[in-house]
Amino acid sequence: MRILLKSVLVQDSQSDYYNQRVDMLAEKGRWVRIAPSIDEKADVLIDQPGLSWAPSLVDLRVHHTLPGGEFKEDWNSLTSAAKKGGVLDVVLLPTGNPVPQQPEAIQLIQSKSENFGVHFHPMAPLSIDNKGENFSDLFDLHRAGATWFSHGAGSLQQVDLFTKSLQYLQTLPVTLVSRPDTEALSLYGQIHEGLQSTLLGLKGIPVLSETLSIKRDLDLLAYVMDNSFGHRHANFRLHFSCLSSRTSVDLIREAKKNGLPVSADVAIHSLVFTEEAISEFDTMKKVNPPFRSEDDLAGLWEGMEDGTIDAVVSDHCPHEQEAKEVEFDHADFGTIGLETLFLMWKKQAELRNVPHWDRLVSENPARLAGIQSVGLAEGGIVKGIVYQSGEAYAYQLADIVSKSKNSVFLGEVFTDRILHVLHGENILYSY
Repeated sequence: MRILLKSVLVQDSQSDYYNQRVDMLAEKGRWVRIAPSIDEKADVLIDQPGLSWAPSLVDLRVHHTLPGGEFKEDWNSLTSAAKKGGVLDVVLLPTGNPVPQQPEAIQLIQSKSENFGVHFHPMAPLSIDNKGENFSDLFDLHRAGATWFSHGAGSLQQVDLFTKSLQYLQTLPVTLVSRPDTEALSLYGQIHEGLQSTLLGLKGIPVLSETLSIKRDLDLLAYVMDNSFGHRHANFRLHFSCLSSRTSVDLIREAKKNGLPVSADVAIHSLVFTEEAISEFDTMKKVNPPFRSEDDLAGLWEGMEDGTIDAVVSDHCPHEQEAKEVEFDHADFGTIGLETLFLMWKKQAELRNVPHWDRLVSENPARLAGIQSVGLAEGGIVKGIVYQSGEAYAYQLADIVSKSKNSVFLGEVFTDRILHVLHGENILYSY
């Protein structure tokens, strides 16, 4: 099939055509010609005012509800949400029930990519059933294709088990993920420990619960590296997910300066809201880690600007209606975000004048996940987003294709709209 796109502004900073307006002709899933003007026949013509092209997104943090959580999200709705958001590579946390902890389970999840057109990259659990008691079969899971490992969606509290996880996995080209949290400090917490938690009478989650966990993990990583006797693999990495505070960014920045193999991401909603967003007890804005202070928000953006933070993620965490429409302290943590990651990140990046904004949701996360990422070029595979900038519209409940509707961005006004998502010969989504 031949697909011709007319007068498209290339917003792919890896491409030689970056910031140029060109025509793009694809045949059999590859770009056969890119030029200022192309006048050839095509099976599909995409020709509208104000079109732009961006690379597809790589989301490093999506909560997996399958099996066992089909009422929250099933394979069809998960894939539909990813396609609509232009997220064609999805890294899934090992959070199903039962936990996908056998080599066959890893391979089954990977095989879903063949059926849905979205590539699924399953993380493997560090311990059996994410209980933090006994190791999973780390080496067998890696041989089955797992390259990322985590303790469910959180941080492994047992120091000895985490240390041994570092020791075992450092010999492999893998990433160990920690969503830093000291559970003894955050237990029963509802929002950021600060002014709003005092005014609203809600137990707070202190920044210390996050930073203490990061300090512990960095100390253990340094200890393991000092005693690796040359066995550490060059591509081993400790990745901190969903940073939320300035101090956390400072710790990661210093660790990178000291040569530790670390990386970090931040959830898109943590770059938008502060603790004041909770003042009306909106359960849609109940997330973990919580929205923190204005100074923390500024610190996150500084970390983005200087490269301390490597990627922006959705932290897509679907919940059924009943889990959110309850009293605030009984509501579940989490928001969906696959469908809005591109729209909200581009909006925030433009407001903050972030150069090469696409890299933090495409090139960088692809590199971290070991996914080949190349810029738009003749001969290259067709894989990206066609979007249009123009009339403002509000994001509404009816816009959501995910089975769960718990979006923190309901009511948000966008001026960009994804019109098409292309992969190979297929148009996976059209508005």
